[in-house]
Amino acid sequence: MIGEKIAARRQQLGWTQTDLARAIGIAPSRISEFENGLKTDCNLSTAKRLARALGCSIDYLADTWDEEPAGAAPTPAARRGRPRGRQRTAAAASARD
Repeated sequence: MIGEKIAARRQQLGWTQTDLARAIGIAPSRISEFENGLKTDCNLSTAKRLARALGCSIDYLADTWDEEPAGAAPTPAARRGRPRGRQRTAAAASARD
């Protein structure tokens, strides 16, 4: 069930399995295993990353929520370029300069 949801949402976004795998930091073969039903269990960390990358909820992926995601998720390239960690305040930025 989760594999069907992953595949459908990934295809809606126009992503390949490799695009999705890179976006969440797992092997492309793992995405294939999910989508083909060879792997049906998923730890919470992976489920959260899948949901975030696909722009949907974990409930949607697990089929405990009937609604489809409304908006498009960011592209894999956009996600890679996003800074991580806390945002700097204006005061901290000016103190560095």
